[in-house]
Amino acid sequence: MKKNKYKYLKVIQQHYGGCYGWEDASHYETDSTGHMGPEDRQLFQYDLAEYKLMGYPTRVIKRKELNA
Repeated sequence: MKKNKYKYLKVIQQHYGGCYGWEDASHYETDSTGHMGPEDRQLFQYDLAEYKLMGYPTRVIKRKELNA
């Protein structure tokens, strides 16, 4: 079976203030269209809600990385 050249991720980032900028808090693998399986999606949504409770600005980005 051929290995994909890229892996696709949804990344939860938070901004803690100061000069640090946005930092990755968690990442979750997706397919090339950004979709996850039902179990992964449930975990992602739960984690996102928990990070938002911390009170820091939170965002979700999509990332494409070379598959090593």
